[in-house]
Amino acid sequence: MIKSFLLSLSFLLILLGSCNTDSVQQTPIPALPEHPPITTKMPKSSGTMTNQPIENNTPVSVNENYIFESKKLLGYVQAAIIPVYKDWVLFENGTYVIFDNIDTIPDIQKAAFQHLKTYKPKTVLESNWDFTISDLDDTNGWSVYGNGYGIYTFVHATELSIGASPLQVGAYAKTKRALDEKNPKILFISSKNGIQEIQ
Repeated sequence: MIKSFLLSLSFLLILLGSCNTDSVQQTPIPALPEHPPITTKMPKSSGTMTNQPIENNTPVSVNENYIFESKKLLGYVQAAIIPVYKDWVLFENGTYVIFDNIDTIPDIQKAAFQHLKTYKPKTVLESNWDFTISDLDDTNGWSVYGNGYGIYTFVHATELSIGASPLQVGAYAKTKRALDEKNPKILFISSKNGIQEIQ
Protein backbone atom coordinates (compact mmCIF):
# COMPACT_ATOMS: atom_id res chain seq x y z
CA MET A 1 0.00 0.00 0.00
CA ILE A 2 2.81 2.38 0.85
CA LYS A 3 4.58 1.33 -2.36
CA SER A 4 1.52 2.23 -4.47
CA PHE A 5 1.22 5.58 -2.70
CA LEU A 6 4.89 6.39 -3.32
CA LEU A 7 4.56 5.26 -6.93
CA SER A 8 1.53 7.55 -7.44
CA LEU A 9 3.34 10.43 -5.79
CA SER A 10 6.41 9.89 -8.01
CA PHE A 11 4.24 9.79 -11.11
CA LEU A 12 2.54 13.02 -10.08
CA LEU A 13 5.88 14.76 -9.49
CA ILE A 14 7.14 13.63 -12.90
CA LEU A 15 4.01 15.05 -14.55
CA LEU A 16 4.36 18.35 -12.74
CA GLY A 17 8.03 18.58 -13.59
CA SER A 18 7.41 17.97 -17.28
CA CYS A 19 4.94 20.85 -17.61
CA ASN A 20 6.37 23.73 -19.59
CA THR A 21 5.67 26.86 -17.57
CA ASP A 22 7.66 29.16 -19.86
CA SER A 23 4.79 29.63 -22.34
CA VAL A 24 2.34 30.78 -19.68
CA GLN A 25 2.37 34.55 -19.30
CA GLN A 26 1.19 35.92 -16.05
CA THR A 27 -0.33 39.39 -16.10
CA PRO A 28 -0.45 41.28 -12.85
CA ILE A 29 -3.92 42.23 -11.67
CA PRO A 30 -4.24 46.02 -11.64
CA ALA A 31 -5.08 47.58 -8.31
CA LEU A 32 -8.43 49.30 -7.96
CA PRO A 33 -8.28 53.09 -7.72
CA GLU A 34 -8.76 54.57 -4.27
CA HIS A 35 -11.67 56.68 -5.52
CA PRO A 36 -14.00 56.03 -8.45
CA PRO A 37 -13.35 58.22 -11.50
CA ILE A 38 -15.28 61.49 -11.63
CA THR A 39 -17.62 61.78 -14.58
CA THR A 40 -19.40 64.85 -15.81
CA LYS A 41 -21.90 63.16 -18.12
CA MET A 42 -25.31 62.42 -16.64
CA PRO A 43 -27.07 59.16 -17.55
CA LYS A 44 -30.14 59.30 -19.79
CA SER A 45 -33.45 59.01 -17.98
CA SER A 46 -34.35 55.51 -19.06
CA GLY A 47 -35.14 52.65 -16.75
CA THR A 48 -35.75 52.95 -13.06
CA MET A 49 -33.29 55.14 -11.22
CA THR A 50 -33.04 55.04 -7.47
CA ASN A 51 -31.67 57.28 -4.76
CA GLN A 52 -30.57 60.22 -6.84
CA PRO A 53 -29.71 63.03 -4.40
CA ILE A 54 -30.17 66.57 -5.63
CA GLU A 55 -26.80 68.18 -5.06
CA ASN A 56 -27.79 71.51 -6.52
CA ASN A 57 -30.68 73.14 -4.66
CA THR A 58 -31.26 75.77 -7.35
CA PRO A 59 -35.03 76.24 -7.59
CA VAL A 60 -36.63 74.90 -10.74
CA SER A 61 -39.58 76.79 -12.18
CA VAL A 62 -42.69 74.94 -13.28
CA ASN A 63 -43.75 75.86 -16.79
CA GLU A 64 -47.27 77.31 -16.55
CA ASN A 65 -48.02 76.09 -20.10
CA TYR A 66 -47.82 72.52 -18.84
CA ILE A 67 -50.33 72.73 -16.01
CA PHE A 68 -52.72 70.03 -17.15
CA GLU A 69 -56.50 70.25 -17.15
CA SER A 70 -57.65 68.28 -14.10
CA LYS A 71 -59.25 65.33 -15.93
CA LYS A 72 -56.24 64.97 -18.22
CA LEU A 73 -53.95 64.92 -15.17
CA LEU A 74 -56.26 62.35 -13.58
CA GLY A 75 -55.87 60.09 -16.63
CA TYR A 76 -52.08 60.31 -16.48
CA VAL A 77 -51.96 59.57 -12.76
CA GLN A 78 -54.41 56.67 -13.08
CA ALA A 79 -52.06 55.19 -15.68
CA ALA A 80 -49.09 55.76 -13.35
CA ILE A 81 -50.61 54.02 -10.32
CA ILE A 82 -50.56 50.23 -10.17
CA PRO A 83 -54.26 49.25 -10.48
CA VAL A 84 -54.29 47.26 -7.23
CA TYR A 85 -53.93 50.59 -5.35
CA LYS A 86 -57.42 52.09 -5.23
CA ASP A 87 -57.02 54.49 -2.28
CA TRP A 88 -55.31 57.76 -3.22
CA VAL A 89 -55.66 61.53 -3.35
CA LEU A 90 -54.52 63.69 -6.29
CA PHE A 91 -53.36 67.29 -5.80
CA GLU A 92 -53.47 70.10 -8.38
CA ASN A 93 -49.79 69.99 -9.45
CA GLY A 94 -49.49 66.22 -9.83
CA THR A 95 -48.59 65.15 -6.30
CA TYR A 96 -50.56 62.09 -5.24
CA VAL A 97 -50.70 60.27 -1.93
CA ILE A 98 -51.50 56.56 -1.77
CA PHE A 99 -53.24 55.51 1.45
CA ASP A 100 -53.85 52.16 3.11
CA ASN A 101 -57.57 51.57 3.78
CA ILE A 102 -58.91 55.02 2.93
CA ASP A 103 -62.38 53.95 4.11
CA THR A 104 -61.13 53.85 7.72
CA ILE A 105 -60.02 57.52 7.64
CA PRO A 106 -62.81 59.85 8.87
CA ASP A 107 -61.68 62.98 6.95
CA ILE A 108 -59.48 62.01 4.02
CA GLN A 109 -58.89 65.58 2.83
CA LYS A 110 -57.63 66.62 6.25
CA ALA A 111 -55.48 63.47 6.45
CA ALA A 112 -53.97 64.15 3.01
CA PHE A 113 -53.16 67.77 3.91
CA GLN A 114 -51.61 66.61 7.20
CA HIS A 115 -49.59 63.90 5.44
CA LEU A 116 -48.07 66.45 3.04
CA LYS A 117 -47.44 68.89 5.89
CA THR A 118 -45.71 66.20 7.97
CA TYR A 119 -43.16 65.51 5.23
CA LYS A 120 -42.78 69.09 3.99
CA PRO A 121 -39.10 70.15 4.21
CA LYS A 122 -38.54 72.70 6.96
CA THR A 123 -34.95 73.61 6.07
CA VAL A 124 -32.80 73.71 2.93
CA LEU A 125 -31.00 70.57 4.09
CA GLU A 126 -34.28 68.73 4.55
CA SER A 127 -35.26 69.63 0.99
CA ASN A 128 -32.23 67.65 -0.21
CA TRP A 129 -33.94 64.26 0.12
CA ASP A 130 -33.25 61.28 -2.10
CA PHE A 131 -35.83 60.30 -4.67
CA THR A 132 -36.71 57.36 -6.87
CA ILE A 133 -37.77 57.81 -10.48
CA SER A 134 -39.90 55.19 -12.20
CA ASP A 135 -40.40 55.18 -15.95
CA LEU A 136 -44.05 54.48 -16.69
CA ASP A 137 -45.27 51.85 -19.14
CA ASP A 138 -48.81 53.13 -19.64
CA THR A 139 -48.18 56.86 -19.96
CA ASN A 140 -45.40 59.13 -21.17
CA GLY A 141 -43.62 60.37 -18.07
CA TRP A 142 -42.28 59.50 -14.65
CA SER A 143 -43.55 58.84 -11.18
CA VAL A 144 -41.16 60.33 -8.63
CA TYR A 145 -41.17 59.01 -5.06
CA GLY A 146 -39.41 60.53 -2.09
CA ASN A 147 -39.59 61.96 1.40
CA GLY A 148 -42.78 60.50 2.78
CA TYR A 149 -44.53 57.16 2.76
CA GLY A 150 -46.89 56.90 -0.21
CA ILE A 151 -46.16 60.38 -1.62
CA TYR A 152 -45.43 60.55 -5.36
CA THR A 153 -45.34 63.29 -7.98
CA PHE A 154 -46.21 62.74 -11.64
CA VAL A 155 -44.02 64.46 -14.25
CA HIS A 156 -45.14 64.26 -17.88
CA ALA A 157 -42.40 63.99 -20.50
CA THR A 158 -43.63 67.15 -22.25
CA GLU A 159 -42.90 69.20 -19.12
CA LEU A 160 -39.14 68.80 -19.63
CA SER A 161 -36.78 68.95 -22.58
CA ILE A 162 -36.03 65.76 -24.51
CA GLY A 163 -33.28 63.72 -22.85
CA ALA A 164 -33.76 65.28 -19.40
CA SER A 165 -31.40 63.81 -16.82
CA PRO A 166 -32.66 62.01 -13.70
CA LEU A 167 -31.56 65.02 -11.63
CA GLN A 168 -33.68 67.33 -13.78
CA VAL A 169 -36.71 65.04 -13.49
CA GLY A 170 -36.26 64.81 -9.71
CA ALA A 171 -35.75 68.55 -9.25
CA TYR A 172 -38.84 69.30 -11.35
CA ALA A 173 -40.92 66.83 -9.34
CA LYS A 174 -39.71 68.41 -6.09
CA THR A 175 -40.76 71.83 -7.36
CA LYS A 176 -44.22 70.57 -8.33
CA ARG A 177 -44.58 68.93 -4.94
CA ALA A 178 -43.50 72.14 -3.18
CA LEU A 179 -46.33 73.96 -5.00
CA ASP A 180 -48.80 71.37 -3.71
CA GLU A 181 -47.37 71.73 -0.20
CA LYS A 182 -47.58 75.52 -0.31
CA ASN A 183 -51.14 75.74 -1.67
CA PRO A 184 -52.65 72.28 -1.30
CA LYS A 185 -55.69 71.78 -3.50
CA ILE A 186 -57.15 68.30 -3.87
CA LEU A 187 -58.67 67.52 -7.27
CA PHE A 188 -59.73 63.88 -6.86
CA ILE A 189 -60.12 61.23 -4.17
CA SER A 190 -60.05 57.60 -5.26
CA SER A 191 -61.34 54.69 -3.20
CA LYS A 192 -62.77 51.22 -3.77
CA ASN A 193 -66.11 52.96 -4.43
CA GLY A 194 -64.73 54.98 -7.37
CA ILE A 195 -63.23 58.42 -8.01
CA GLN A 196 -64.77 61.55 -6.53
CA GLU A 197 -64.01 64.97 -8.02
CA ILE A 198 -63.47 67.69 -5.40
CA GLN A 199 -64.82 71.14 -6.28
